[in-house]
Amino acid sequence: MEIASIAIFGGLTVAAVVVAAVIPLAQAAGLLAPVPLALVAARTRPRALIAATVATTLVAFAMAGTGAMATVVGSALVGGIVGDLKRRGRGLGSILLATLIASPLIGGLSVIALLILVPLRNLAIEAMTNSINGVAKWLHRWDPLSWLGDWLETVSQSLASHWWVWIWVSGTVGTAVSLLVAWWILGAVIRRLADVPSEDTLASDLTSDDEHDIAPLPLRATDVGFAYRAGARQVLHDVDLTIEKGEFVAIVGANGSGKSTLAKVLAGRAPTTGSITRPGLAGLGQRGGTAMVLQRPETQMLGSRVADDLVWGLPADADVDVEALLAEVGLAGLGQRETSDLSGGQQQRLAIAAALARDPALLIADEVTSMVDPLGREQLLELLAGLPARRGITVVLITHRGTEAARADRVIHLFDGRVVPHAPDWVPTGVTEDEPVAASTLHVRPHHAPPEPLLVLDHVGHAHLAGSPWEVVALQDVSLTVHRSDGVLIVGGNGSGKTTLAWIMAGLIAPGSGTATLDGAPVTGQVGKVGLGFQHARLQLQKATVGDEIMAAGGDKVGTAEVARVLELVGLPREMATTGVDALSGGQMRRVVLAGLIARTPQVLVLDEPLAGLDPYARQEIVDLLARLRRDGQTIVIISHDFEALDSVCDRRVELVDGRLDAGAALAGGAR
Repeated sequence: MEIASIAIFGGLTVAAVVVAAVIPLAQAAGLLAPVPLALVAARTRPRALIAATVATTLVAFAMAGTGAMATVVGSALVGGIVGDLKRRGRGLGSILLATLIASPLIGGLSVIALLILVPLRNLAIEAMTNSINGVAKWLHRWDPLSWLGDWLETVSQSLASHWWVWIWVSGTVGTAVSLLVAWWILGAVIRRLADVPSEDTLASDLTSDDEHDIAPLPLRATDVGFAYRAGARQVLHDVDLTIEKGEFVAIVGANGSGKSTLAKVLAGRAPTTGSITRPGLAGLGQRGGTAMVLQRPETQMLGSRVADDLVWGLPADADVDVEALLAEVGLAGLGQRETSDLSGGQQQRLAIAAALARDPALLIADEVTSMVDPLGREQLLELLAGLPARRGITVVLITHRGTEAARADRVIHLFDGRVVPHAPDWVPTGVTEDEPVAASTLHVRPHHAPPEPLLVLDHVGHAHLAGSPWEVVALQDVSLTVHRSDGVLIVGGNGSGKTTLAWIMAGLIAPGSGTATLDGAPVTGQVGKVGLGFQHARLQLQKATVGDEIMAAGGDKVGTAEVARVLELVGLPREMATTGVDALSGGQMRRVVLAGLIARTPQVLVLDEPLAGLDPYARQEIVDLLARLRRDGQTIVIISHDFEALDSVCDRRVELVDGRLDAGAALAGGAR
């Protein structure tokens, strides 16, 4: 975590310094340079700040020379002071005292540096005197200001003869300003990050370089409790369970019941209370240890190509049959494909393949089928279910789907962080999980007036990285009309182009060919009139709290009363408005995004996998909500692999196959 912080925040510091050095009118950007390093100092150990300073100094020197290097050193000193005071919880009086003491000292360091670096000193003096003389000549053109020009010329001469005084004074003033600006900005940043832990929430304290020490199974949890921070709410309570070798175990429960947290504890995270007993170490990420596939697979991708990502982090002498592993998870022939071009479902398959490349004894799969099409879902489930017998791997599957849990040897039910004999009412009455809605059952709503075209796609095509050797064609000749008050369900396999189509509908991507219009005008010029719910909800949340997020998404017209209304609409308590977005579960994040979109009242609502990651009860609540919105006249387009009960929302279905609308499916669904 510290190394990642150094890389990210050090890079931001270098960017600010280089921009200030090379762009004449952007010197003010230099005031921001200490802030990232101050954040490193405030949230990590002192040695991380030292490492960040060394790294950023060398990079700045390579990019912009000794001047930028000196600026980075000054930024590190300022950032270190501010960050240390913030970490110790000191107030405004402390930073004012530190400013009075540190500013003249740091200004003096600038003088010492220029005494040693004579060429740099001469260059700096020449640059400053030329700038001052240029301004003086400009002022001499107006007689009323000629006196000011004369004074500036005097200053220029004084600067050349008494440079050290000017450098020391300007350095002292500049340092004081930098300290106060960094203190002010860092305070806002730290408040924003208050609910984001500074440590890796998946990190295990059980690590070893000796493979003989790794033995994650059999595992026994006794009275396990867990909280992410001291004094925070307990996520797990008195959990007792065992995991044996060669088992296929499913963990089920509603959103927020603690399933993902339990997975982290099983993967090696030390519990807050109770104990985890196993023969050796968890060996998270190591061969023969524990492998974990997370809900968002893109967070586990590191390689630029599929084949590179599969073996990332393995020893150089590791013998891995890349093609065979890719074929095993349904990615045959994609070894040279760019990982950024993969669909969400393909990314999940790649994450599983990378886990299998480590020959784990324990594989923990957290909602790995949530973004996969029905056929791929069944293939992945078959793969996971066969691992205990075929490879001797114990599989722990976290899922919301009853049919998936039924494939396991046994099921562990979680409710409110506790293991219970049966999860209470976690599947709502009348919901049949995983039952696809056939095209013939989608009912067509009678139109009392001729349908009015609203969103029209005419022969749309699009390719990612068009014209490059890595070009990937996502859509070809797609024509589709969405009428006002329409409800359209778009289905298709992973990689068929559904998400690209959603972004074009929302105006976030311009079609490579053809047109996409809303009310007759290009939709790219009307961003916001089509509300888009992203496939991964967390990427869409930008504000600190739920209430702030909904108000930002809804616009100026949305106040606290409207926030409370839309929260209750999506099945969340209005008290959640003050909750930090980083404290939400995945399902809660998805509901908050939907609440923000509803508050904006868009002409068209395009939802990319709106049911993914939701437990069956929450899924039914969202379906009922969308059905009510349709009855009220809202135009809705849903992209989903989950068909259950969507006939109450959508009366048309179209299918994408390899970037094209399938003619048969389109006719069956009534599409243009």
